[in-house]
Amino acid sequence: MKAVKKLAIVISLGLFAASVSAESSEQAYMKSYAGVTDAPVPVKVVSPDITTIRGAEVVLEFVIDENGVPQGIAVAKSNNDALAEAALKAVADWRFSPLVKDGEAVSSKVRLPVVAALPNLARGRFALN
Repeated sequence: MKAVKKLAIVISLGLFAASVSAESSEQAYMKSYAGVTDAPVPVKVVSPDITTIRGAEVVLEFVIDENGVPQGIAVAKSNNDALAEAALKAVADWRFSPLVKDGEAVSSKVRLPVVAALPNLARGRFALN
């Protein structure tokens, strides 16, 4: 079994509002992966469409195939059905630069924790955990 890589995301309830900087939340999240070589790197991120309570948590598990497309997305753990549904739908549209081993793209299994937070705590951005 291949090692499970862990990605993390903190979702602000006000995430979709304009950020103080010119960078979108999605751009900031992808930028946080600059220089990462031991995990798939997000190249297209879609924010979940949510209006949920602070503290809602979901853990998704899926495989990123050799083409950078998420496959077999499943909820491993959740305390909020609405967030779980929104996260499943959003991550299906994500794209990655796949993990490369020995010069070849390979599939890799990942876990993605998604946590709803207050806008001022997350500053409207995704966060690498």
